[in-house]
Amino acid sequence: MIFRAILLAHGAAAAYLLLAGAPRGWPIPVRATLALCALMPVLGYWLWPRPAGIAVARGRHSAGWLDRLSIGAVAAVIASAFVWLLGAAPDPLESVSLLLEEQLRPQAAGARREAQQNHARPQQGNWLWNNQSRRPLPKRTDFKPGNRPEIFLRLRDRADAAELLQGQAYVRAFALGRYDHASWSITPGPPERLVADAAGLVQLSTPARPPILHEIYHTYDPQGQNVLTALQGVAAVQIPELTRLDDGLYLLPPPLKPSGYEYIASSAPLRLEDLPEAPDLPPAPNAPTELLQGPESAAFAARVRNLAVIASGTGTTQQRLLNLRNHLRTTLKYSLTCDNPRDLDPIDNFLFDEQRGHCEYFATAGALLARAIGIPARVAYGWAGGTYYESGNMFVFRAREAHAWTEVWIAGRGWVVFDPTPADRGSGATVAPPNEPPPTADPTTFESPEETAVGATTADIARWITLGLALPALALLLWRGFRRRREAEGAPDAPSPETGTPHYFTAWRRAAARRGMPMPGGFTLRRHLESPRHPVPFATELLAYHYAVRYQGAKADPRVEKRLTAAIRRWERQRAEGGPPPT
Repeated sequence: MIFRAILLAHGAAAAYLLLAGAPRGWPIPVRATLALCALMPVLGYWLWPRPAGIAVARGRHSAGWLDRLSIGAVAAVIASAFVWLLGAAPDPLESVSLLLEEQLRPQAAGARREAQQNHARPQQGNWLWNNQSRRPLPKRTDFKPGNRPEIFLRLRDRADAAELLQGQAYVRAFALGRYDHASWSITPGPPERLVADAAGLVQLSTPARPPILHEIYHTYDPQGQNVLTALQGVAAVQIPELTRLDDGLYLLPPPLKPSGYEYIASSAPLRLEDLPEAPDLPPAPNAPTELLQGPESAAFAARVRNLAVIASGTGTTQQRLLNLRNHLRTTLKYSLTCDNPRDLDPIDNFLFDEQRGHCEYFATAGALLARAIGIPARVAYGWAGGTYYESGNMFVFRAREAHAWTEVWIAGRGWVVFDPTPADRGSGATVAPPNEPPPTADPTTFESPEETAVGATTADIARWITLGLALPALALLLWRGFRRRREAEGAPDAPSPETGTPHYFTAWRRAAARRGMPMPGGFTLRRHLESPRHPVPFATELLAYHYAVRYQGAKADPRVEKRLTAAIRRWERQRAEGGPPPT
């Protein structure tokens, strides 16, 4: 019993880990099928022993390997089909629901369309804003990150890869510094057109350390939110022109190729923990007001200030920020699901009520707490971690690695990464096997990045797994049904489980039914053989053998069974060939 319990616990743990998302990057149908394979044999072994003294109903046929294999194949098909349905059904079901809403509730449909227009979001990427250039924090979340490659970053120097792998690679798409009404937005002002200099570079900042030169590849968003994307701390980019909307937000011009962008950037990324220890790292003097703005609610702002003072403690600016980061990482829980049952302000719910959320909540809380102790801060959006392919000296960032973090302004250093999200959230870089080539990074293939980078989609994989399991399962079921039918008819190729020869009793029931005297339910063989009105020449031998084997413990004799079966078939054919009818 103890061994079975341990085995069941291990099987359940393996199934749970597979269904919870481990290993990372495996398609959902593969993990679901493996979870089923891990759990079903363990459950079968657990349920196999039967308690003594309990009567168990038995069928006329004992379950063989074919029956068990058929059941397992059908269960696997059902599991794969269920995963396929979950992956394929939402879109058509949503279309049907929208159509019904248009017909039955036109006013609600109109309100929904207006809300979508006011909060329109393009299809590419996670870091987007609505038509008012605002990014409101959601009150509730239930994110399902994808696996689609979104950013390809090739380094010019292999030494830079070691530095990024040792720490953390942050690729920034944009940063927002104005916070009000639980939303991040840009500072109002007219756009500024930046043109490349004689060297073909648009200069954005003066790097505080030797920059990292890298090439960037990403897709083109037809809805227009195409932002300059590069390693955090971008200093210059080789591109004809940019449009500056804010200090952390630059729009790209239309690409030379309609499929995507390809440009070179230099960045000097800085993290708070990488800065050298100093007596103090003062924040920027005369910082803009919007970079120190807290929540509008006076009561909520006071709670944020009190928490910031307590959590930051004493010491240098760097030490106080590290204390704030440690507080957020250790007291709050990272989760892609947030319920907000009391319908509070998103950060009020995150900091003081539900105390769980994803990276954007952590980043916003970090910015507001840093501002509360007088340090200018903003929230940056992009990707972190990625997968490094040594063969191409390239990082590839997928949708599941989309990330938000806090940036703080330190005098003489500029914008510095201050990431309060727990380090175990899985954003660390992954190193691919040495000989594994990187996904295709040619912008001409960006029309279908999921297919060029990771092969078939999850729905395609589930479909092929379902078909691959369904066909063998159907063949097994058909074979099993054919075998059962042949056994019921007493065909020559219906073997007895004990002797390997045709079963005489099945042959007798079939022959009797063919000659117009089917064996009634509850009749014994002796009573049935006494009922015919015409002679059964082998009745004596059949009765003696049957009762000796079944009730007296005699050993089955294949030769006797074969002889009896042959006699039964000859007797059956007498009627089929026009022999003497019953008298």
